[in-house]
Amino acid sequence: MNRHTERRMIMHSVGKKLKGSMTVELTLLMPLLLGVILFLIFSLYYLHDIVMIRKGCATALTRGIVTRDKEKAKEEMEQAMEEIRLLGKWDIDKRIEVNENRVRIRVSGRMDVREGLFLKLIKGAYTYETAENAERIDEVAYIRSHRR
Repeated sequence: MNRHTERRMIMHSVGKKLKGSMTVELTLLMPLLLGVILFLIFSLYYLHDIVMIRKGCATALTRGIVTRDKEKAKEEMEQAMEEIRLLGKWDIDKRIEVNENRVRIRVSGRMDVREGLFLKLIKGAYTYETAENAERIDEVAYIRSHRR
């Protein structure tokens, strides 16, 4: 028997042994891998939405601090919060307060997960709450006070 024929017989016998065991191992491993991948995708949706909510709060504060009229400032802030686009479905509560000297925004929300494995795993964990405030700026008064 030559060396080539001997190697072919060994490879053929090893291939037969590996085929069945590999199928069983992958059958046990695939649900776990698929669950991990789906959980990562879902978590990325959540993180994206958190970043967008924070961006909306920062934009609303920026618009609120530079607008002179209180009612107009509140409208601008509400419009900024309406412009945010979220990937998930959220129940969000937005509270905007505009005083003479300060603007405040408080956002609390819960990502709506209605069914499936994620609902059983997280049990209300996908919630978010933030509160931001800033001083209002009167540009004209500031410039006049610093003019010489």
